Amino acid sequence: MKKVLHEIIVIARTTSYFALFFIFMIAMKKLTLKDYDIEFTGLSQALIGALIMAKVILLMQMISLGSWVQRQPPIVDTVLRTLLYSVGVLVVVILEKAFEARHKVEGFSNAITYVLDSRNVYHVWANTLGVSASIFFYNVFAVVQRLLGKNGTYKLFFTGSLNRLEKEKVIIQTTLTSTK
Repeated sequence: MKKVLHEIIVIARTTSYFALFFIFMIAMKKLTLKDYDIEFTGLSQALIGALIMAKVILLMQMISLGSWVQRQPPIVDTVLRTLLYSVGVLVVVILEKAFEARHKVEGFSNAITYVLDSRNVYHVWANTLGVSASIFFYNVFAVVQRLLGKNGTYKLFFTGSLNRLEKEKVIIQTTLTSTK
């Protein structure tokens, strides 16, 4: 039961992160379209997308990228995971737009071509770039959290002032000296 509760908390935190990022993207889109008097809604899409993204990311993080990557600086793992996940996002967004456009053209393969050749391609790229940024920051945060240990990120951001943490070098110095 304790493990199930832990998994629910991890999924809830990850979903919350992506939900906030996606809601931010929707707000930016809404503000941009407001200039042209175009109404846009997508809150439910953002929340569902965040839940799906969280689960996929958590599952993908369990996959090792190999011993070579593990011997490299953390940025290699971070960038590779971001690229891999972003390619997956690109494919899913193209498929989603093609599914929506399938009634305009004959056949699903024609719909994919239609998406890539129409104005929809800019929407595909904008969504992919935005989600890729969220994935990159999530992967960076995961590395930092891993280096700081359990509750290390919480201690870093929510216990004491920045001045005190700098003076005492409470978390980072202890963590970095133990890895040498």
